Amino acid sequence: EYGDFRFDMVTFSGYDDSSRASFTLLHRDDSQITLLTTARCSVAVNVGQRMLLNYIPTGPVADGIQPIQARGYTEAVTDSLRYTSRPDSIVMDSVRLKSVWRTGEYLNFSTELKFTEGKRQLYLVMDKDTWHTDTVRAFLAHNMMGEQAYFWRKCYASFYIGAVWKLHSCKVLRVYLNDVTYPSVDYYDFTK
Repeated sequence: EYGDFRFDMVTFSGYDDSSRASFTLLHRDDSQITLLTTARCSVAVNVGQRMLLNYIPTGPVADGIQPIQARGYTEAVTDSLRYTSRPDSIVMDSVRLKSVWRTGEYLNFSTELKFTEGKRQLYLVMDKDTWHTDTVRAFLAHNMMGEQAYFWRKCYASFYIGAVWKLHSCKVLRVYLNDVTYPSVDYYDFTK
């Protein structure tokens, strides 16, 4: 019995006057709620950091604020959508996709990546030629930089896609990735 708790992808908003940690949660239909804890984060976190937050609601939502007890969090790779005019040059090393979902102007990924001892690149990049079309093509770029891979480990990522999502011309964001879990699925569509 672990009790009732939630996991949500949120943005760390900072601290209020009482040093309570504050998080922004984008709910269904992109409504926004502020989650307010009774304490500070256990380690230093930058404002704007996206994270998977494990929490228990401790009271009702009032004036857009939900009091919570934070149980823990995992920082997500946080970046903005990038673009390239050469999509064929994007390195797409394999991932194991667990889920991909949109919250507001963020595209979120729960994946597993192979562990390496060196640095890697992980970002979301769009084909610049599709920027102002009704279907914008984006790719989950993953480059292990030729490092030795060992075992799979969890990785959460959240990319700001507002520059494309807010455009009237954009009707679909089509995301391609090299997924070994569902290799027959070439892409995922996010439709307005």
